[in-house]
Amino acid sequence: MLKKLVNECKFKLQIKTEGPLLVKSGYATAHGPDMSPVLTYRNGQEQVFIPGSSLKGVFRSHIEKVIRSVNEELVCLPYEKPNFVNENNRLICPNYSRAFCGNRFELRKKNTVQDDKRNKWKLLNSDLEDKDGNRKDINPIVYHDSCPVCRLFGSTFFIGRISVGDAYLTLTTPPDVKRYVETRDGVGIDRFSGGAAQGALFNLLVVSAGTSFQTDILLRNFEIWQLGAVMLILQDMEDELIRVGSGRSRGLGHIKGAVNQVDIQYLKMNIAGKKADEIWGLGKFLNGDDSYGTRHDDSLMLANAPPEKQKGIRTIQEFTGEALNDLKIRAMNRFVETIPAWSVPKTMCFSNLQFEPEA
Repeated sequence: MLKKLVNECKFKLQIKTEGPLLVKSGYATAHGPDMSPVLTYRNGQEQVFIPGSSLKGVFRSHIEKVIRSVNEELVCLPYEKPNFVNENNRLICPNYSRAFCGNRFELRKKNTVQDDKRNKWKLLNSDLEDKDGNRKDINPIVYHDSCPVCRLFGSTFFIGRISVGDAYLTLTTPPDVKRYVETRDGVGIDRFSGGAAQGALFNLLVVSAGTSFQTDILLRNFEIWQLGAVMLILQDMEDELIRVGSGRSRGLGHIKGAVNQVDIQYLKMNIAGKKADEIWGLGKFLNGDDSYGTRHDDSLMLANAPPEKQKGIRTIQEFTGEALNDLKIRAMNRFVETIPAWSVPKTMCFSNLQFEPEA
């Protein structure tokens, strides 16, 4: 089902810097500032911009914190790998519940693993391959067993539901990059004296406050709670609770986000029986199939729904104003209902795996 297109949601995000912003280019220069912002060549000349990858990383990190605040066992750590320990000729993994979902799926399809003493252990019950070593259709298994964040943002085993575009300057005329940057001086701190360290001066080229960017966020094949998760992230951006880029602890990266329009669309042939005041999530299209772990009633009733528009083979609803506020509140409420009731599948627990020492 995840290879099909069932629903889409497009957010038009406006971003305004409320203070200096620095998303570093990563390139060293022989002269000029020690750190400078990323640039792109657009509309005939260089411009500052905010990479979509930077925004997506901040979004993922933020929603991870939110969900861990409810239950820290629900969310994996993207850089945590299983650490196997041989204890009295028994293989254990103390950090398995925190390991990245992609690493746990990789383990479930492996034949052998190694412990801290470099001994090999044979996995007896891999459920991602058949007895002949052929890979099963694992899309339903991986989606069902992934933690909430990996379901939304993806892992090394499947692409996420959300994509974030690069945020470009909102001006229509080709701007001079020098108009939107300024130099800031910095100094290293001596850890013993607490004062300035000698010879540790550096300078930053940052994007100035008051610079506006715009980008699109696309959510495909989404569940209703995932729509609510994205709405929550964007609401926190609007409330200036999310910072972007480098130097956030030093006052950089203060931004304000705003979403004034959200478009939700479906292919017309997929929504027979859907009412204009309904939003259908992924589970509604699965017709009772439990393999993906979605709700059968994955839909949302709206009190203030915009009219449906037909464009080719698509049915589109454009949410603005009060209709957008109604959608935001109801979708976020679904997120708040879903996460506390979430349970970690037994197949993602180390106790479900069986190993024996390899001869």
